[in-house]
Amino acid sequence: MSAGLPATGRGEEWFVVLPDDESAPAVAAALGSGAGPFTAARRLDHPSGRPWLIGDWDPRDLVVGAAGRTRVAVVGHCPATAEDLAAIARRTAHPADLDRVAGSLVGSFHLVASVDGAVRVQGSAFGTRRVFRARAGGSDVAADRADVLALLTGSGVDERRLVSCLMFPAAPPAVAGASLWREVVAVPEQDYLLLPRGGRARTVRWWQPPRPTRSLREGAPLLREALVAAVAARTGSGRAVSADLSGGVDSTAVCSVAAARVDRLPAFTVASPDPADDDGHWAAVAAAGLPSVHHLVVTDDDLPAPYTGILDPGVARDEPYPDIHLRAEDAARARLLAAHGAELHLTGDGGDEVLHASPAYLPELLRRRPLLGLAHLRGHRALHAWSWSEVRRALAPPRDERRALLAQARALTRPDDGRPDAVRLPPWATPAAVDAARELLRRAADEADPTGRDRALRDAVELVRHGGRLQRRTAQAAAADGFPVAAPLLDDRVVEACLAVRPHERTTPWRYKPLAAEALRGIVPERSLARATKGGTTPEYAALPRYRPDLLALCEGSRLAELGLVDVDRLRSALHGVWLTDAMPIMVEQTVGCERWLRDLEPTGSPTALMTGAPG
Repeated sequence: MSAGLPATGRGEEWFVVLPDDESAPAVAAALGSGAGPFTAARRLDHPSGRPWLIGDWDPRDLVVGAAGRTRVAVVGHCPATAEDLAAIARRTAHPADLDRVAGSLVGSFHLVASVDGAVRVQGSAFGTRRVFRARAGGSDVAADRADVLALLTGSGVDERRLVSCLMFPAAPPAVAGASLWREVVAVPEQDYLLLPRGGRARTVRWWQPPRPTRSLREGAPLLREALVAAVAARTGSGRAVSADLSGGVDSTAVCSVAAARVDRLPAFTVASPDPADDDGHWAAVAAAGLPSVHHLVVTDDDLPAPYTGILDPGVARDEPYPDIHLRAEDAARARLLAAHGAELHLTGDGGDEVLHASPAYLPELLRRRPLLGLAHLRGHRALHAWSWSEVRRALAPPRDERRALLAQARALTRPDDGRPDAVRLPPWATPAAVDAARELLRRAADEADPTGRDRALRDAVELVRHGGRLQRRTAQAAAADGFPVAAPLLDDRVVEACLAVRPHERTTPWRYKPLAAEALRGIVPERSLARATKGGTTPEYAALPRYRPDLLALCEGSRLAELGLVDVDRLRSALHGVWLTDAMPIMVEQTVGCERWLRDLEPTGSPTALMTGAPG
């Protein structure tokens, strides 16, 4: 059933799923012989004896159950046992039979099944676990990482898609999430990939968003149950865990649930010097109410400055690292927590996306319950100091996606007019980059649903997916540092519990994250539940003089410039200028992330293989 192969390479976790046909042994042999930086260390076989899963993963992260000609595996954080999966395998006669299982298992994981020669591969519904597909050896294969398939198939980076990573504040959902490699395709999160025996691969829908019909009272205990189970999937993994404790509601929630399950929990806090930031105070309040917490408090002075080591080569993955400016800080945190015995770090990432609803709920609420809707509108206007033009935007019916994408394409280079759905490119983007971005948006518009049905719900789902994809890239980088991270608030069952609550009860102008407060009463310290603020931080661009020289050095021999996407003279001018808004440093982060990624992809220091797609 399984075979061990010599483990070499860079220690990255990955796996490829092979069809149950004659091509599988040849593809497995290519991976087993060492495809560039990826060398297979582990293998599982189909009931036929052909290779099924091949790659390199932590044995604690894979569980398999078998019955007859069916095998079911979960890869990741899931409390299911081999006996549980064997029972599931006995009830499975077709890959579609696993839909109910996929919608009930807790944690964050890939579900992979071999059912009488047919193969099902799926990730999570919200982007933390993804699936990619490509053609190799004459057959369709799947993997949890696009770069593995790119190397296996000799694919290069598609610079047109790479432009999406330069879009500010982020690429629209219709454009985001695509593979950045020419011959590699991303499977939509709501679908699984079916590799039928003797046929071509196709995607099949397995997930639908829940209808937001529950009251806060009904939804709170379900969120509590889901989050406790999500954290238990990590604390029961055999690893010693640690947790962020920023003082915010989200990290305090996760930290409190974890603290209730372990005897000793290292909890990490960065104390900000910004007097407007009261996160440190609330972190201390929470720690005082959690006896098992060992509170580790550091200051910004204890951590590497932004962009420290940015000129040093790193490990490239299938996408640019979203927090490239914090790469050294993340590594320092990992070393500190590992020194205190931790092996897996829990964060509150995703809390803003799942515990809040956007003001898009207001038009529907006004239509169904005018008096309550008017009260919410007045409350939001007072809370956010909305102008009348902002009120009109909040109440405007959602545009159909096609029109919105075309409008975004036209406005890519216009000055910021405050529209919440506006997308821009940085001022140093070349005309070629602008043309490529517009083409991406127009193609997406051609494929968009023109009806606008369930637009608010779809927007809520895509917002969480954006956070999940960012978390996935962060988790990849952390795992390469030898210190995995996890975000339980982004697990499928947790997100579903939140999305099922009526938006106007999940978000109100009068309470801060009421769903979390009601769900976690009795777990989170009572004083922490009373918090009604969100911490502020010192603008990052205030430290620009400390790291400007390294950023300017990246302009020399810029790979983005070689691809025709960035005008380095305009980039240099921006780096020498004064950043007066939060937009500019974020645009710099995105650009530096792409630049560093392209450099780190080069196996020999030359971008030739990268740009042509030739194997390195």
